Amino acid sequence: MSALSAHKGKITVLDIGNNNITSEGSLYVAEFIKVTKSLRWLSLYMDDVGDEGAEKVADALKQNKTISTMDFGGNNIHSRGVTAIAETLKENEVLTTLELSYNPIGPEGVKALCDVLKFNGKLQTLKLGWCQIGVSGAEFVADCLKYNTTLSTLDLRANGLGDDGAICLARSLKIINESLKSLDLGFNEIRDDGAFALAQALKANEDLAVTSLMLANNFFGKFGQVALTEARDHVYEMSGKEIDIYY
Repeated sequence: MSALSAHKGKITVLDIGNNNITSEGSLYVAEFIKVTKSLRWLSLYMDDVGDEGAEKVADALKQNKTISTMDFGGNNIHSRGVTAIAETLKENEVLTTLELSYNPIGPEGVKALCDVLKFNGKLQTLKLGWCQIGVSGAEFVADCLKYNTTLSTLDLRANGLGDDGAICLARSLKIINESLKSLDLGFNEIRDDGAFALAQALKANEDLAVTSLMLANNFFGKFGQVALTEARDHVYEMSGKEIDIYY
């Protein structure tokens, strides 16, 4: 990282993923983050930085004014590490895309994020696939969506949400949300009841901004599919807005 700091040109993209830098190496990454004036995109994907490394990088991001995209995917980050990242979002208004997929942050971790994102930060894209948030985590996300005004893309794939989680999110989607455009709930064991609740939410809220709802690899059958199709058609007839629903 010292060579990067001494580099004369402007580095805007840095991908050091799959390099097993661990928490020890993340210290050097953090130091670079503090001094860079040009970096826009940084990936630490699958680098095993853990909670300690996440804390170091998160602390550095508080001082950074350029990085807009940060990839922490697959780093064995738990609630402790993501809480540090969440705290950063209170002060950082530059970061717009945050990738946290494949980290076992659990319900406690997503709560820490959502508590901050209700009223803070400028995050537009949040990826939380395979994060083990469960139904209780979906409740925190649903509550956050009632207040957040910046998120446009939300990935919640493979989090064991089931019908209860889908129903919980659907309740929030009935409340005006003019920012969320893309929601991915694939691989969540959602059955007909969950699909029906989501369909009803689409029909009930003409001001909903969602134009893409991804429900691939769930468990709903003909009933759920028909409900979603009818909801899509209803929205188009009433407002002229097209919603792409994938299942």
